Amino acid sequence: MHKCKAFTLIELLVVIAIIAILMGILLPSLRRVQMSSKSVVCQAHLTTWSKAFVMYTNESDSFFPSVLAGSGGLYGQWTLALKPYYGEETKMWFCPLATKAYIHQAKDPYAAWVVATSQTGDLRPGDYGSYGINAWIYNLTKNVNGNVTSTIFSHKYAWKNTSARTPGSVPIFGDCMWRGGFPEDDDTPQMVEEDRLIDDGESMRYFNLNRHGGATNLIFMDFSVRKVPLKQLWRLKWSRNFNISRPSPVWPDWMASMAED
Repeated sequence: MHKCKAFTLIELLVVIAIIAILMGILLPSLRRVQMSSKSVVCQAHLTTWSKAFVMYTNESDSFFPSVLAGSGGLYGQWTLALKPYYGEETKMWFCPLATKAYIHQAKDPYAAWVVATSQTGDLRPGDYGSYGINAWIYNLTKNVNGNVTSTIFSHKYAWKNTSARTPGSVPIFGDCMWRGGFPEDDDTPQMVEEDRLIDDGESMRYFNLNRHGGATNLIFMDFSVRKVPLKQLWRLKWSRNFNISRPSPVWPDWMASMAED
């Protein structure tokens, strides 16, 4: 009779070591694939929002929503104005990488905003989400004050409608840590990637979120959806007077090695 030859302890250790090495090689790749697939889903959600904006502007003589007192606030007006076009859909409110509210211990850039920090019970889409509007597209008829700072945003720099000469360079909506903001060309990036500071005087930080490998997903005024490198945010035409030729800000350490385009 032939005796079965058992593995020696050394052979078992060698096999375990090889498996550990292979896992170390494969896991980062699998994580990148997972992150990339969620980024694609995020763009699909934004495509749905893009269609809602198309329908709204088609029925409003190409104008974007107005900001009306008592109807959604300075930034939340879009949540009400677009409601006829998104109905009861829920998934479209969230980037798949940012579905947990920050009041439930989620950390930026993967935290969803919440309308009121006092809300700790059941949250519904609309109460929280992870996308926001470029508030410069609103159909502003008068100057508005920032919610936190004393910054005043002039209505004459608002786009109001879809008539920009280069609509493909004007962001209207996308990944955002708040319901929206008024980015300005002298805004600076947050020094710490996880910093969550609601400061209307630095609204670009609301959109400067590293959710997609050094990039963010945005809808543009031509209603296209694109993945944009974070450093390129300062080269987009957020408002009529946004100076895209202004020297780049000093990049913090967490952004320093990111590609420019």
